[in-house]
Amino acid sequence: MRKFRIAVIGLFLLSLVGFIVFNIVDRVTSDHTAPTITSESDTISVTLKPEENEEDSEEGAEEDAESSGRDDADLYQGLTAEDDRDGDLTDSIRVSSMSNFTEPGKREITYAVFDSSNNGATLTRTLEYTDYTSPQIQLSAPLRYTLSELSDVSLTENMSVVDCLDGDITSQIRAAYNDAVYVQQAGDYPITVQVSNSAGDTCTVGLTVTVTDTGDENESEKYYPLLSQYIVYTEVGGSVDYTSLITGFERNGTEYLFGSGDDNFMPGSRDDVKISGNVNFDQAGSYTVDYQFTTRDGVTATTKLAVVVG
Repeated sequence: MRKFRIAVIGLFLLSLVGFIVFNIVDRVTSDHTAPTITSESDTISVTLKPEENEEDSEEGAEEDAESSGRDDADLYQGLTAEDDRDGDLTDSIRVSSMSNFTEPGKREITYAVFDSSNNGATLTRTLEYTDYTSPQIQLSAPLRYTLSELSDVSLTENMSVVDCLDGDITSQIRAAYNDAVYVQQAGDYPITVQVSNSAGDTCTVGLTVTVTDTGDENESEKYYPLLSQYIVYTEVGGSVDYTSLITGFERNGTEYLFGSGDDNFMPGSRDDVKISGNVNFDQAGSYTVDYQFTTRDGVTATTKLAVVVG
Protein backbone atom coordinates (compact mmCIF):
# COMPACT_ATOMS: atom_id res chain seq x y z
CA MET A 1 0.00 0.00 0.00
CA ARG A 2 2.84 2.33 0.87
CA LYS A 3 4.56 1.55 -2.41
CA PHE A 4 1.36 2.38 -4.26
CA ARG A 5 1.13 5.77 -2.57
CA ILE A 6 4.73 6.52 -3.39
CA ALA A 7 4.07 5.61 -7.03
CA VAL A 8 1.04 7.88 -7.18
CA ILE A 9 2.93 10.77 -5.62
CA GLY A 10 5.83 10.20 -7.99
CA LEU A 11 3.53 10.15 -10.99
CA PHE A 12 1.92 13.35 -9.80
CA LEU A 13 5.27 15.09 -9.31
CA LEU A 14 6.43 13.90 -12.72
CA SER A 15 3.28 15.28 -14.37
CA LEU A 16 3.68 18.57 -12.53
CA VAL A 17 7.27 18.93 -13.67
CA GLY A 18 6.23 18.10 -17.23
CA PHE A 19 3.51 20.69 -17.12
CA ILE A 20 5.89 23.36 -15.82
CA VAL A 21 8.51 22.51 -18.42
CA PHE A 22 5.90 22.57 -21.21
CA ASN A 23 4.69 26.04 -20.22
CA ILE A 24 8.23 27.37 -19.96
CA VAL A 25 9.08 26.03 -23.41
CA ASP A 26 5.78 27.32 -24.83
CA ARG A 27 6.43 30.79 -23.49
CA VAL A 28 9.94 30.80 -24.85
CA THR A 29 9.18 29.38 -28.28
CA SER A 30 5.57 30.48 -29.03
CA ASP A 31 4.47 33.94 -30.18
CA HIS A 32 1.85 35.55 -27.98
CA THR A 33 2.60 39.17 -28.85
CA ALA A 34 0.15 40.93 -31.19
CA PRO A 35 1.44 43.09 -34.02
CA THR A 36 0.86 46.85 -33.96
CA ILE A 37 -0.81 49.11 -36.54
CA THR A 38 0.14 52.77 -36.66
CA SER A 39 -1.32 55.65 -38.67
CA GLU A 40 0.23 58.95 -39.63
CA SER A 41 -3.01 60.73 -38.68
CA ASP A 42 -6.41 60.09 -37.11
CA THR A 43 -8.21 61.16 -40.31
CA ILE A 44 -7.74 60.06 -43.91
CA SER A 45 -9.09 62.10 -46.83
CA VAL A 46 -10.11 60.25 -49.99
CA THR A 47 -11.34 61.56 -53.34
CA LEU A 48 -14.15 59.49 -54.82
CA LYS A 49 -13.79 60.54 -58.45
CA PRO A 50 -10.39 60.12 -60.10
CA GLU A 51 -8.91 63.09 -61.90
CA GLU A 52 -9.59 63.11 -65.64
CA ASN A 53 -7.80 64.67 -68.55
CA GLU A 54 -9.71 66.01 -71.54
CA GLU A 55 -9.15 62.84 -73.59
CA ASP A 56 -10.62 60.64 -70.86
CA SER A 57 -13.53 62.89 -69.88
CA GLU A 58 -16.01 61.48 -72.41
CA GLU A 59 -15.15 57.87 -71.58
CA GLY A 60 -15.15 58.66 -67.86
CA ALA A 61 -18.65 60.14 -68.04
CA GLU A 62 -19.95 56.84 -69.38
CA GLU A 63 -18.15 54.87 -66.66
CA ASP A 64 -19.55 57.13 -63.91
CA ALA A 65 -23.03 56.01 -64.87
CA GLU A 66 -22.09 52.42 -64.06
CA SER A 67 -19.88 52.65 -60.97
CA SER A 68 -18.02 55.01 -58.69
CA GLY A 69 -14.30 55.40 -59.27
CA ARG A 70 -12.37 55.05 -56.00
CA ASP A 71 -9.02 53.32 -55.81
CA ASP A 72 -9.26 51.22 -52.62
CA ALA A 73 -5.49 51.50 -52.20
CA ASP A 74 -6.12 55.07 -51.09
CA LEU A 75 -7.83 53.72 -47.99
CA TYR A 76 -4.50 52.37 -46.72
CA GLN A 77 -2.41 55.49 -47.09
CA GLY A 78 -0.33 56.38 -44.02
CA LEU A 79 -0.69 52.94 -42.41
CA THR A 80 2.10 50.63 -41.26
CA ALA A 81 2.09 47.36 -39.32
CA GLU A 82 4.97 45.73 -37.44
CA ASP A 83 5.38 42.42 -35.60
CA ASP A 84 8.22 41.47 -33.26
CA ARG A 85 8.74 38.17 -35.11
CA ASP A 86 7.24 38.56 -38.58
CA GLY A 87 8.55 42.05 -39.16
CA ASP A 88 6.77 44.37 -41.60
CA LEU A 89 3.11 43.36 -42.03
CA THR A 90 1.95 46.55 -43.77
CA ASP A 91 0.90 44.67 -46.91
CA SER A 92 -1.27 42.37 -44.78
CA ILE A 93 -3.48 45.14 -43.39
CA ARG A 94 -7.10 44.77 -44.45
CA VAL A 95 -10.24 46.85 -43.96
CA SER A 96 -12.28 45.13 -41.27
CA SER A 97 -15.38 47.35 -41.31
CA MET A 98 -16.73 50.76 -42.20
CA SER A 99 -19.49 52.46 -40.26
CA ASN A 100 -22.41 54.44 -41.62
CA PHE A 101 -21.79 58.16 -41.85
CA THR A 102 -21.21 59.88 -38.51
CA GLU A 103 -21.76 63.17 -40.37
CA PRO A 104 -22.09 63.95 -44.09
CA GLY A 105 -19.10 62.52 -45.93
CA LYS A 106 -17.42 61.10 -42.80
CA ARG A 107 -17.38 57.58 -41.42
CA GLU A 108 -15.26 55.38 -39.16
CA ILE A 109 -13.02 52.82 -40.85
CA THR A 110 -11.46 49.92 -38.92
CA TYR A 111 -8.40 47.97 -40.08
CA ALA A 112 -7.10 44.58 -38.93
CA VAL A 113 -3.84 42.65 -39.30
CA PHE A 114 -2.72 39.19 -38.10
CA ASP A 115 0.73 37.68 -37.69
CA SER A 116 1.73 34.11 -38.52
CA SER A 117 0.64 32.98 -35.04
CA ASN A 118 -2.82 34.45 -35.62
CA ASN A 119 -2.33 37.27 -33.13
CA GLY A 120 -4.43 40.20 -34.28
CA ALA A 121 -4.46 43.97 -33.99
CA THR A 122 -6.99 46.63 -35.05
CA LEU A 123 -6.98 50.37 -35.60
CA THR A 124 -9.87 52.77 -36.23
CA ARG A 125 -9.64 56.20 -37.82
CA THR A 126 -11.95 58.67 -39.56
CA LEU A 127 -12.48 58.39 -43.30
CA GLU A 128 -13.49 61.63 -45.02
CA TYR A 129 -14.63 61.83 -48.66
CA THR A 130 -13.55 65.23 -49.97
CA ASP A 131 -16.01 65.30 -52.89
CA TYR A 132 -18.93 63.35 -51.45
CA THR A 133 -22.47 64.15 -52.58
CA SER A 134 -25.62 62.55 -51.25
CA PRO A 135 -27.64 60.29 -53.57
CA GLN A 136 -30.37 62.11 -55.50
CA ILE A 137 -33.36 60.51 -57.17
CA GLN A 138 -33.92 61.85 -60.68
CA LEU A 139 -37.30 61.82 -62.43
CA SER A 140 -37.36 62.19 -66.21
CA ALA A 141 -41.13 62.19 -66.78
CA PRO A 142 -44.18 63.35 -64.83
CA LEU A 143 -46.04 60.88 -62.63
CA ARG A 144 -49.24 61.17 -64.64
CA TYR A 145 -51.29 58.13 -65.64
CA THR A 146 -54.80 57.19 -66.64
CA LEU A 147 -56.88 54.93 -64.42
CA SER A 148 -56.44 52.07 -66.89
CA GLU A 149 -52.63 52.43 -66.95
CA LEU A 150 -52.10 52.14 -63.21
CA SER A 151 -52.49 48.37 -63.02
CA ASP A 152 -49.54 47.80 -65.39
CA VAL A 153 -47.19 50.66 -64.52
CA SER A 154 -44.29 50.92 -62.08
CA LEU A 155 -44.27 54.33 -60.43
CA THR A 156 -40.46 54.26 -60.32
CA GLU A 157 -39.98 53.39 -64.00
CA ASN A 158 -38.76 56.90 -64.95
CA MET A 159 -36.58 57.34 -61.87
CA SER A 160 -32.83 56.84 -61.60
CA VAL A 161 -30.02 57.27 -59.06
CA VAL A 162 -26.27 57.23 -59.68
CA ASP A 163 -24.48 57.37 -56.33
CA CYS A 164 -20.87 58.52 -55.94
CA LEU A 165 -20.17 55.63 -53.57
CA ASP A 166 -22.14 52.72 -55.02
CA GLY A 167 -22.75 53.68 -58.65
CA ASP A 168 -26.17 52.92 -60.12
CA ILE A 169 -28.59 52.13 -57.26
CA THR A 170 -31.78 52.72 -59.25
CA SER A 171 -33.01 49.22 -58.45
CA GLN A 172 -32.98 50.09 -54.75
CA ILE A 173 -35.55 52.91 -55.02
CA ARG A 174 -38.59 52.13 -52.92
CA ALA A 175 -42.01 53.77 -53.15
CA ALA A 176 -44.51 54.07 -50.31
CA TYR A 177 -48.14 54.71 -51.18
CA ASN A 178 -51.67 53.43 -50.74
CA ASP A 179 -52.15 51.60 -54.04
CA ALA A 180 -55.82 50.95 -53.28
CA VAL A 181 -56.56 54.66 -53.66
CA TYR A 182 -55.22 55.02 -57.19
CA VAL A 183 -57.63 52.62 -58.82
CA GLN A 184 -60.75 54.32 -57.50
CA GLN A 185 -60.94 57.72 -59.13
CA ALA A 186 -59.00 60.47 -60.87
CA GLY A 187 -57.11 62.98 -58.75
CA ASP A 188 -53.76 63.83 -57.17
CA TYR A 189 -52.29 61.40 -54.65
CA PRO A 190 -49.14 61.59 -52.50
CA ILE A 191 -46.27 59.15 -52.83
CA THR A 192 -42.91 58.96 -51.04
CA VAL A 193 -39.84 57.54 -52.76
CA GLN A 194 -36.63 56.68 -50.95
CA VAL A 195 -33.20 55.26 -51.62
CA SER A 196 -30.12 54.66 -49.42
CA ASN A 197 -26.49 53.98 -50.25
CA SER A 198 -24.14 51.61 -48.44
CA ALA A 199 -23.11 54.35 -45.99
CA GLY A 200 -26.69 54.81 -44.80
CA ASP A 201 -27.20 58.17 -46.51
CA THR A 202 -30.87 58.34 -47.50
CA CYS A 203 -32.65 60.44 -50.10
CA THR A 204 -36.39 60.87 -49.48
CA VAL A 205 -38.68 62.75 -51.85
CA GLY A 206 -42.37 63.46 -51.58
CA LEU A 207 -44.07 63.34 -54.98
CA THR A 208 -47.56 63.60 -56.40
CA VAL A 209 -49.15 61.04 -58.71
CA THR A 210 -51.75 62.54 -61.01
CA VAL A 211 -54.45 60.10 -62.12
CA THR A 212 -56.53 61.19 -65.09
CA ASP A 213 -59.92 59.97 -66.25
CA THR A 214 -60.09 58.77 -69.86
CA GLY A 215 -63.77 59.69 -69.79
CA ASP A 216 -62.95 63.36 -69.20
CA GLU A 217 -63.93 65.23 -72.37
CA ASN A 218 -61.41 67.99 -71.65
CA GLU A 219 -58.44 65.64 -71.18
CA SER A 220 -57.69 65.47 -74.90
CA GLU A 221 -57.60 69.27 -75.05
CA LYS A 222 -55.10 69.76 -72.25
CA TYR A 223 -51.59 71.08 -72.90
CA TYR A 224 -49.37 69.93 -70.05
CA PRO A 225 -46.19 71.96 -69.44
CA LEU A 226 -43.07 69.88 -70.05
CA LEU A 227 -40.06 70.24 -67.74
CA SER A 228 -36.39 69.35 -68.17
CA GLN A 229 -36.60 67.54 -64.82
CA TYR A 230 -39.34 66.80 -62.35
CA ILE A 231 -37.29 66.77 -59.14
CA VAL A 232 -34.83 69.55 -58.32
CA TYR A 233 -32.48 69.83 -55.36
CA THR A 234 -31.14 72.91 -53.63
CA GLU A 235 -29.38 73.72 -50.40
CA VAL A 236 -31.05 75.52 -47.51
CA GLY A 237 -30.97 79.19 -48.41
CA GLY A 238 -30.77 78.40 -52.13
CA SER A 239 -33.20 79.11 -54.96
CA VAL A 240 -34.65 77.59 -58.13
CA ASP A 241 -35.24 79.24 -61.51
CA TYR A 242 -38.62 77.66 -62.18
CA THR A 243 -39.24 79.23 -65.59
CA SER A 244 -35.97 77.91 -67.05
CA LEU A 245 -37.16 74.34 -66.44
CA ILE A 246 -40.04 74.66 -68.92
CA THR A 247 -39.14 73.00 -72.23
CA GLY A 248 -42.51 72.96 -74.02
CA PHE A 249 -45.96 71.36 -73.88
CA GLU A 250 -47.44 67.88 -74.25
CA ARG A 251 -50.91 67.08 -75.61
CA ASN A 252 -52.25 63.57 -76.14
CA GLY A 253 -48.74 62.12 -76.14
CA THR A 254 -47.33 64.62 -78.64
CA GLU A 255 -44.57 66.94 -77.43
CA TYR A 256 -44.12 70.51 -78.65
CA LEU A 257 -40.67 71.77 -77.68
CA PHE A 258 -39.38 75.33 -77.65
CA GLY A 259 -36.71 75.96 -80.27
CA SER A 260 -37.41 72.76 -82.22
CA GLY A 261 -39.43 74.21 -85.08
CA ASP A 262 -42.76 73.60 -83.33
CA ASP A 263 -43.34 77.29 -82.66
CA ASN A 264 -46.31 77.45 -85.04
CA PHE A 265 -48.02 74.72 -83.02
CA MET A 266 -47.24 76.15 -79.61
CA PRO A 267 -50.32 76.97 -77.55
CA GLY A 268 -48.36 79.61 -75.63
CA SER A 269 -44.99 80.71 -74.26
CA ARG A 270 -43.15 80.12 -71.02
CA ASP A 271 -44.62 83.34 -69.68
CA ASP A 272 -48.12 81.92 -70.16
CA VAL A 273 -47.44 79.16 -67.64
CA LYS A 274 -48.61 80.03 -64.14
CA ILE A 275 -46.17 78.80 -61.50
CA SER A 276 -47.28 78.46 -57.89
CA GLY A 277 -46.05 76.72 -54.77
CA ASN A 278 -45.16 77.38 -51.17
CA VAL A 279 -41.48 76.45 -50.96
CA ASN A 280 -39.61 77.46 -47.82
CA PHE A 281 -35.97 77.66 -48.87
CA ASP A 282 -34.98 78.26 -45.26
CA GLN A 283 -36.41 74.94 -44.10
CA ALA A 284 -35.20 71.52 -45.24
CA GLY A 285 -37.98 69.41 -46.72
CA SER A 286 -39.77 68.25 -49.85
CA TYR A 287 -42.16 70.67 -51.55
CA THR A 288 -44.46 70.72 -54.59
CA VAL A 289 -44.64 73.42 -57.25
CA ASP A 290 -47.50 73.56 -59.78
CA TYR A 291 -47.07 74.56 -63.42
CA GLN A 292 -50.49 75.45 -64.86
CA PHE A 293 -51.36 76.28 -68.43
CA THR A 294 -54.85 77.31 -69.52
CA THR A 295 -55.88 77.31 -73.18
CA ARG A 296 -58.01 80.01 -74.78
CA ASP A 297 -60.95 77.65 -74.37
CA GLY A 298 -60.40 77.62 -70.61
CA VAL A 299 -58.98 74.09 -70.32
CA THR A 300 -56.31 73.90 -67.62
CA ALA A 301 -53.53 71.32 -67.30
CA THR A 302 -51.14 71.06 -64.35
CA THR A 303 -47.65 69.56 -64.13
CA LYS A 304 -46.02 68.88 -60.75
CA LEU A 305 -42.41 69.66 -59.79
CA ALA A 306 -40.85 68.35 -56.58
CA VAL A 307 -38.38 70.69 -54.87
CA VAL A 308 -36.09 69.16 -52.26
CA VAL A 309 -34.44 71.64 -49.90
CA GLY A 310 -31.64 70.39 -47.71
